[in-house]
Amino acid sequence: MKVLITGAGGNLGRVVAPALVEAGHTPRLFDFRPIEHPGATQQELVQGDVRNPEDVARAVQGVDAIVHAAALHGIHLNKWQPHDFWTTNVTGTFNVYEAARISNVKQFVLCSTIGVYGESTKPPEGSWGMVTEDLPTLPGDVYGMSKWLCEQMGRYYSRRWGLTTVALRLGMFVPETFERYGFRLLFGGVDDRDVAQAVLLALAHRPQDGFDYFNISADVPFSLQDARQLSDDPESVLEKYWPGSAALFREKGLNVRELIWGGLIWPPDKARRVLSYRPRYNFTEFLDALRSGNIAHYQFAGLPHWGV
Repeated sequence: MKVLITGAGGNLGRVVAPALVEAGHTPRLFDFRPIEHPGATQQELVQGDVRNPEDVARAVQGVDAIVHAAALHGIHLNKWQPHDFWTTNVTGTFNVYEAARISNVKQFVLCSTIGVYGESTKPPEGSWGMVTEDLPTLPGDVYGMSKWLCEQMGRYYSRRWGLTTVALRLGMFVPETFERYGFRLLFGGVDDRDVAQAVLLALAHRPQDGFDYFNISADVPFSLQDARQLSDDPESVLEKYWPGSAALFREKGLNVRELIWGGLIWPPDKARRVLSYRPRYNFTEFLDALRSGNIAHYQFAGLPHWGV
């Protein structure tokens, strides 16, 4: 397929574009700024703004599928006004859906967020909570609200126009220090290479009613029985599942309680069951890299943030 990636200059496009090529697809990269990540010069580039319908129509023409990643995100809440989230996330997504409808595109991967759950993720007092797709979506900020509205558009266009939409409620994968990246995998983080895997699986998914949604995160072994102990004594839970980890953290001078702040368990069970999603870069792999010092292949470590 020829696959358009909107917002292709960001973190998602950096890993999804080469994954598409490896899978035999042809990516077209669309962003409002020059795209500078490795390999971009070998791809078809279209510069434009999702807020401009003419730019979007030009980018969509002739493609078979769309991976829609262009958006403002939670990390932008302190820098941008609510109106900016509306025009970029909501109006921009509407422009992409309308262009897809007119061009008869039939497959759409919507990059959503675990932030759509918002207030429904408040954990019980003195315990961690568990978040699955069964929880209600109660956005707690304008970012989560905007992404929830994008999902509603996906439901509408799939029902009304037969435009299959798979919404990926992505965990945290913006660049971070290596240690924080690793511990984030325990509470809603995900490696960007596993995000790329999820996108490829979503492109191949054909939900029965035309719309589906999945939490995409790293794999975690925690159960509800671990939830209270994770709150009271997280080191002992980690030692139970990863024997020797406590000594490793002491050796590396890491304070577990400073690095674990999420308070929520995010099992990607639905994606495993329906999409056959198998995250390959989890806390075990992080510990192996931490122990060996071989972190060169972890693209997160020390990178500046350039937006998604």
